[in-house]
Amino acid sequence: MYELKKTSPINNMESIQYMFCVECDNTVEREPRSEIEGNSVQLELMNPFYEVKREKPSDVSFDMDENGVISYSDPFCKHCHSHKVTKHGYNVRDLITEDDEHYIAKVQRYYCPVCGKYSQTEFTGQYENYCNFSNETKERSIGVREISWYPFRKLKELYQIFCGIIISYETVRKAQIITNDLYYLNQEIKQSGFYGYDVQWEHLDDGYHYRHLLFDLVNNAPVAELLAPDEDLKTTYDFINKSVKPIDRKAIVTDLKSGYDSVMKKLGFKHQHCIYHLRLAINERIKKFLKQKDIELRIQFKKENEKISEYKLNKKVKKEIENLKDEINIYKQLFFELFEQQTYDKAISYIDLLRNEIDNFPEVLKNYLIKDFFPEYKKFLWFLKDEFKGKLTRTDNDSEMYFHATLPKAEKKRYRTEKGVFNQICNRKNGWMKNIKSQLTK
Repeated sequence: MYELKKTSPINNMESIQYMFCVECDNTVEREPRSEIEGNSVQLELMNPFYEVKREKPSDVSFDMDENGVISYSDPFCKHCHSHKVTKHGYNVRDLITEDDEHYIAKVQRYYCPVCGKYSQTEFTGQYENYCNFSNETKERSIGVREISWYPFRKLKELYQIFCGIIISYETVRKAQIITNDLYYLNQEIKQSGFYGYDVQWEHLDDGYHYRHLLFDLVNNAPVAELLAPDEDLKTTYDFINKSVKPIDRKAIVTDLKSGYDSVMKKLGFKHQHCIYHLRLAINERIKKFLKQKDIELRIQFKKENEKISEYKLNKKVKKEIENLKDEINIYKQLFFELFEQQTYDKAISYIDLLRNEIDNFPEVLKNYLIKDFFPEYKKFLWFLKDEFKGKLTRTDNDSEMYFHATLPKAEKKRYRTEKGVFNQICNRKNGWMKNIKSQLTK
């Protein structure tokens, strides 16, 4: 049995004219603006359909007549924003609040002779067109998705459990659509000039897409995000160039991808290479070296003793590899002490020390330092410069943490479309920004 819908409380008002404001629940008696308006007579000295193009009013208030029909205090056409409209009957809307209260509302229809289109009174900010549920009701599901991934059908069940509202899956899904773009630029922060840049891949139904992120290291907030089908250098350049004004380009930290250096130089940044990715690169080289060394040792030991058992061979090789590992780790630790220096000048002095001792380093580290590190060592040390200290980080961990918080690896496979995944990214981004604001106000 269907629940009997309640009559809108505004129908019980007296026949005098009232003005309603979207921003508040109070009503105030409204006097006619002029004698002409009070008599509903107005002389036109020009073409009645001629009017200078106007913008949609930013502050909209409402009146209700003796029949309970709600209209704009200053009627206008939603299509061309003309005020030369005439009343044309009314429509009935079923409005549902966040507490599952149902109200019948009569809304005035208008005809615009300027553009020839019809429109009706709309409660912008409270109810969307063609939707009975209030925006506040739908925003509750958005709040849940700001802090964690939750299936739409589960959100539908939460509405019923906590609010007593029976809402459709499709309404919940549409409520999550907060943007139709695949690019976001944060207008709420003043950019510091110090950034982290990183790319996260997303596997969707039509193949891989790449989430480009520019993260403000000082404000601890995203500057811009882009979901694109490519992660090439042109996409990187265009994305950063579009998102940051030249005056706000001081320093940026990225991983060690080939080509980033030339892009950042062209954009006008001091380019800090990520120390964490440097460690990964060295560890990967050591891993390959030890694997090759394992093969060489097995061949050597078998030549020395062809009858050696597999057990003894494995034990002997393992012992040699462990000794190599210990030696490599000692010199690797000695090398990474470079990044613990307190000043840039001390780090430069430490570089000289490493160069003097380079012949004593294990072969794998020696080759890497001479060929790959020493020619561009300054790009790993910008964070120690006085003008960058405390602002530019040695790693791109801030961007990585933001990735993990807004789209964890376990959730990435749940999305099938570009707009679906980007809307969830924006939802979680909004949750991140709320946390940042709350921390600043404490």
